[in-house]
Amino acid sequence: MRAIPRELYGTNVEWFNNGNGFWNVGEKRLDPVLVRLASEQHLSLIRFPGGTLSDYYQWKDGTGPRSLRPIRPHQTDSASSKNTFGSPELLSLCRSLGSSPLITVNVGTGSARSAADWVDYMNNPGNARRKQDGFPTPIPVRYWEIGNELYLNGTEAEKRITMTPERYAGTYLEFARLMKTVDPSIKLIALGVAGSYSVPFGPYGDWNSIVLQQAAAQIDLLALHDAYAPVLTQLDKNVSAEDVYKAMWSFPLAIKEDLDRVGNLLQLYEKKKQIDLAITEWGPFFSLTDKQFIDHVKTLGSAIYVARVLQVFLSQPRVRLANYFKFTDDSLMGWVSYLKRAKVPYYAFMMYSAYFGSELVQSSTESPTFSSKKIGLIESRDNIPEINVIASTNMEKNRLYVNIVSCSWDREYPVELDLHDVAVEKTAIKRSISGPSPFANNGPDLPPWWPAAYVEPTAKMDKPIAIETSTWNVGAPLIIPPHSITTIELTILTPPAKPSKLTVLSDE
Repeated sequence: MRAIPRELYGTNVEWFNNGNGFWNVGEKRLDPVLVRLASEQHLSLIRFPGGTLSDYYQWKDGTGPRSLRPIRPHQTDSASSKNTFGSPELLSLCRSLGSSPLITVNVGTGSARSAADWVDYMNNPGNARRKQDGFPTPIPVRYWEIGNELYLNGTEAEKRITMTPERYAGTYLEFARLMKTVDPSIKLIALGVAGSYSVPFGPYGDWNSIVLQQAAAQIDLLALHDAYAPVLTQLDKNVSAEDVYKAMWSFPLAIKEDLDRVGNLLQLYEKKKQIDLAITEWGPFFSLTDKQFIDHVKTLGSAIYVARVLQVFLSQPRVRLANYFKFTDDSLMGWVSYLKRAKVPYYAFMMYSAYFGSELVQSSTESPTFSSKKIGLIESRDNIPEINVIASTNMEKNRLYVNIVSCSWDREYPVELDLHDVAVEKTAIKRSISGPSPFANNGPDLPPWWPAAYVEPTAKMDKPIAIETSTWNVGAPLIIPPHSITTIELTILTPPAKPSKLTVLSDE
């Protein structure tokens, strides 16, 4: 169906708090444990310097000797940080990982000239400042995002920088002109507004149409932040944790609908080139205030959501890149905890970034369904498949991968794979992530200085959750546990030109 872009396997690293801990101040180097965990995740794209933080970031603060760099307020909280993780540290991290940077430039409080200078620093082989920072040869930055969520006006930090779509479109064109004058080969990402939620995402319902009408000719990709869930608002006392998780598991269908809808809109404004989609932030997000759900990003149920979202991204031909939010932090959002311990979503992501193919193939599924309630920013929904399948190949290795995600709350399912006459070896590799409960996790990991009281999600655990590897004999019963992720890696014998179809049947 399509070659899978490696750029789908990206993450976010912010400049503050020593680059979310990536910079070890005492040892004056990148933290080796975090670099190892990032390397094992096969990350392809590192978005920097943050979300809201990016529209307050002065990039020159993060260059030159670290001892001389200034301390700046975070703007998103009351703290301040010294800029120990700036452009040269980002380049060092990307070089260590074999990844590429994605830069979000400062539109809210910055200038087009400053953004163009940053392009020069990163991409111009002769840039003297970068050479002084230890990089005589550039690690070119291809993707540049023009601002972050400037359509929002909820928090104080957002209110200071928000702008109308008309103003943003004009500003975007100014940035595009100066930045592409420095390097015409770069790809620019404009801001789009998500339509996947039950309420408008910001005050400008016509944002996308206005921005595209004015600036489509200069837009390479449109950024959407339409894949955070369940985003809990005030919960009804009668709503259970099961209700919350089932709503979250339903949301990838809303994401798909939004991506389709935006894709249809893009067709109206595309002229000489296709405009692709960039999901520069996404992931499970519950609540900062509801003590029952503050620390649920780390659970197996959240990992199921991660897997389903990736299935959607992989299947959408316009989705060119994606960056989950975020790799690590001393808060609930990191997929690696402040203790440098991988949470379950970290492993769910690896099932695709490390153990999936390079080209999507057609697949179909017959599955029982469930229903979900309206919760948080998610609408109610019926006919949600409990078994979800996506398949890919790596023809250089003669491999066929079948990825199966169970959104069943408590039922296991025997499944049957129909490979449509594709001959495979009798023994396959089976990788899986499962646990006793959707709430299962790898233990407490919010730091002791976390300011709010919260209830720790618990489940009886015999061992930490990670990817388990075993063998499966083709044709033997294949039992898919509830709330689980399974990938079968098959070796193709005498491969056809391309395996064209795969069907998965799950029994009632």
